[in-house]
Amino acid sequence: MKKKILSLLLALCFVMALVPMTAFAEGTSVDNWDGTADTSWYTDHKTDTEYHFTTAEQLAGLAQLVNDKTASVSFEGKTIYLDNDLDLSGSQWTPIGDGSNHVRFFAGTFNGQHHKIMNLNHHYTGNEVVRNGLFGVVSDGGTLKNLLVIDADIDSNDGSLIAGILADWVNGGTVENCYTSGKIENNVGSKFVGGLIGQCTWSTQVKGCGSDAKVISTESNEDDVDTVGGLIGQWENSADSSSITDCWFGGSVSCNNIYSAVGGILGANFENFSGNKPGVIIKNCIVATKNITCAEPGNITWITAVVKTHVTDCIWPDTPPDGVTLDEEKYPDNKGNYFAVAKLVVDWDAGTASADPTFDQSSCGTAVSNFTSADILASLQTNAGAGVEWVAGIGHPTFVWDDNNIPADYTAVDAAIARATALDSSLYTNYSAVKDSINSVDRAKSKAQQTEVDAMAKAIEDAIAALQYKDADYTKVDAAIAKANALNKDNYKDFTGVEAAVKAVVRGKNITEQTEVDAMAKAIEDAIAALQYKDADYTKVDAAIAKA
Repeated sequence: MKKKILSLLLALCFVMALVPMTAFAEGTSVDNWDGTADTSWYTDHKTDTEYHFTTAEQLAGLAQLVNDKTASVSFEGKTIYLDNDLDLSGSQWTPIGDGSNHVRFFAGTFNGQHHKIMNLNHHYTGNEVVRNGLFGVVSDGGTLKNLLVIDADIDSNDGSLIAGILADWVNGGTVENCYTSGKIENNVGSKFVGGLIGQCTWSTQVKGCGSDAKVISTESNEDDVDTVGGLIGQWENSADSSSITDCWFGGSVSCNNIYSAVGGILGANFENFSGNKPGVIIKNCIVATKNITCAEPGNITWITAVVKTHVTDCIWPDTPPDGVTLDEEKYPDNKGNYFAVAKLVVDWDAGTASADPTFDQSSCGTAVSNFTSADILASLQTNAGAGVEWVAGIGHPTFVWDDNNIPADYTAVDAAIARATALDSSLYTNYSAVKDSINSVDRAKSKAQQTEVDAMAKAIEDAIAALQYKDADYTKVDAAIAKANALNKDNYKDFTGVEAAVKAVVRGKNITEQTEVDAMAKAIEDAIAALQYKDADYTKVDAAIAKA
């Protein structure tokens, strides 16, 4: 594993030029954004310590207040609660905090209360340094928690060094119980790109987070190297408390640069300043996808590439993606798979880094093939940090609050299917409708889509309720009646029994009443069988005998 780190060095110098962290104190509906910003919730209540957002315009107003170049408000010591799901489609988003770690950053607490911010759209191409994610810069103890950013669409082609869906840069902040999905793409290189956060620095802590994002890096020029992570692109200037714990990545990462570092959890963590940076702690994290590729597969790690290794209890795939081969001749240390964790040996003068072949990554966790195994869930639960509850999810474990990745309850569907399959389909004219409703069941729905699953159950029940029996078979009845009609009733002593049996026939019976219909036919046949011919007329015989 070898890569150029010239762009990383540039970024390190940029961060160090900023003011150091130690100088600072540590029933749901959807509102659709109209593209405007509302700041009245703050301007009329500046001394309040809590704010409740119900509209996307209020969220845009937060960005406007934090990004104000003359009177930026950091919201330090204040908490914002999201009381509604928000849809940001239709307009380009301006991130909250477009500055750095010493100006125009968010330092408050944003509590999403597990609400969703959907369809964030940010497309920018140009040399100007802009921010890209929902939040641009979070610093000085800023906290993002209990928030889901769904179906983001970000093209990060600006002049900045950092891009992430939830936040571009978190400096000495906390991110917990957050989730992202959608796409983030960089086409210009020289950037730290992550599906959750672009870059973390100092004492930042990330815990209980997951992402299904598509992270894409297309620049192949060797002088424009990205550092790419499924969750976090890059971590620099760590503190003792720097950590990524109880997190998962289930999305995809693709990178076209042969010099880029690519990691499932963290792209890379480089520490060089004075040699005493502790490195970031990564514990109890899982990469539950094989969809991670790079132009140089030897530069990929399932978890991370770090100078100092503090990785424990993690879980990763035991084989690379289909179509990726790490042959022994070219990659003698990989043993046929991506490294899970690469302990980097860095030559800062040459601007290169390579993996220490003597490092034993088995101390970092376990490679597995089945992410739905009960043993995997049990391991995560055993090693979970305070406040984190792992549960079985769709394809892999997730968190108890993550309705998007917890399977929906199919109890009603299964009951309806059981009821349907217990029926004799041959009795009905329209049983195909029941089959169609059963075949339409999608077993991949999440708890967040429970209403759709309930609708599947109802569709089956409705199809059952609409079933129509086939008509009973009156062939025998008709044959018996035809037989009776062919008789000359004048030939019999009493034909009324046959007439009564024919008259007793009830038409319109269904197939479940076939025995009754067959009984009607039998009644006619029995009446016919019981007929007695009239006696012959012996008048002439008697007259002849008398004459004789």
